[in-house]
Amino acid sequence: MDPLTILGAGVAGLSAAYHAQKAGVDYAIFEAKHKIGGLCRTEHVNGFLFDFSGHLLHLKDSYVLALVLELLKDNIHTVSRNAAIYSHGVFTRYPFQANLYGLPTKVIKECLLKFIRASYENEDLENCQYPNFREWILSKFGEGIGKHFMFPYNEKVWTVPTEALTCEWMGGYVPRPSLEDVIEGAISDCAKAFGYNSSFLYPINGGIQSLANCFVARIAPVRVGMAAVRIDVDKHLITFESGETCQYSHLVSTVPLHRLAHMLEGNVPQDVRGAAKLLMSNTVFVVNVGVRGTGLTDKHWVYIPDKNIPAYRVGVYSNFSDNMTPQGNSSYYVETAFPEAAEISEQHVVETSLDLLMSVGFLRKRADVAVVSTQKIESGYVRFDFHRTNARRTILSFLNSRKISSIGRYGGWDYSGMEEAILQGKEVVNLI
Repeated sequence: MDPLTILGAGVAGLSAAYHAQKAGVDYAIFEAKHKIGGLCRTEHVNGFLFDFSGHLLHLKDSYVLALVLELLKDNIHTVSRNAAIYSHGVFTRYPFQANLYGLPTKVIKECLLKFIRASYENEDLENCQYPNFREWILSKFGEGIGKHFMFPYNEKVWTVPTEALTCEWMGGYVPRPSLEDVIEGAISDCAKAFGYNSSFLYPINGGIQSLANCFVARIAPVRVGMAAVRIDVDKHLITFESGETCQYSHLVSTVPLHRLAHMLEGNVPQDVRGAAKLLMSNTVFVVNVGVRGTGLTDKHWVYIPDKNIPAYRVGVYSNFSDNMTPQGNSSYYVETAFPEAAEISEQHVVETSLDLLMSVGFLRKRADVAVVSTQKIESGYVRFDFHRTNARRTILSFLNSRKISSIGRYGGWDYSGMEEAILQGKEVVNLI
């Protein structure tokens, strides 16, 4: 029996294996799919490299930054963000709330006046003191910015009204410009950087899969094609789809938390099983498109609040690195969110995605499309509704009592990125 068993070879699981290796802890790592990386995988299609939508390295922690630089060595570069919003038929700079310049005059006036009113009429409370995300938006930005961006965009992403969401997910993810910033950004084209992601790191070659590959080169072999289907918490026994079993001393799981809870067997309280049914997420359907031609846009990604356009974001792989496409080509990902139980017409989503690329000028004509591939991310964004916190706490508390650590974006049922996944992999080994 290995002291540590790891389920999942995404970034969190690979980090746990890497830090176990470094600490001299015996471990075994299993991955359900036949390729490592989790959602930080890269697919190769006719010379085009497609990640599972945008996976960019926004690193604030000095340890993680040093580790990533050591892993990727000279295969990484820093990119200054060029993000935009496409609304009312025009591009404006990101974030919307600080860059109203270029929008129709009536829209600017409505957003600006109601932002000023909100700034003077509302007390600046902590996020947790607002009853829901909608009230936070109204208090911080006013009804105009809510109406023209915050409400429609977030409802497209989360697939529920903003009043159905808490503010727990936000942290530093939503930029808060000052009144002076908003006024300046309304009367002039201001290039001031806002937000946690004003620049990012990205591999020069190989897509985001390169990071996973670097971890794999430094750990014991990952057993792929090993999907866990049952976990007996009393016997400390994992049963895989193949029928093979594995006994563990301590289990680190990166399996989505609600799926993990449904796998549990043995003496499992009913409130844990009930809590699993309360954890909700959306499904993100990604359309990856390779097109002939270059110089079509200088953007890295674009947010789309328009309710008449199904997708909520377009990203430009070929602007992350020149090596994401065959020479003379460009490539994109288009993300559309659905409620997790929704039926999805792949053909319809592909067609609306191509229409979007045409409408924003990223595709000159349909005949320029070289390749299209699709990906379905079943747990895309964890839904921060009013059941999430207590349900998550109930499950994690039980798991911890049975020597099971559930980590990563989906294992922890959280809103987080690759940096947090790497840190959690390190921390769980330290705890063990």
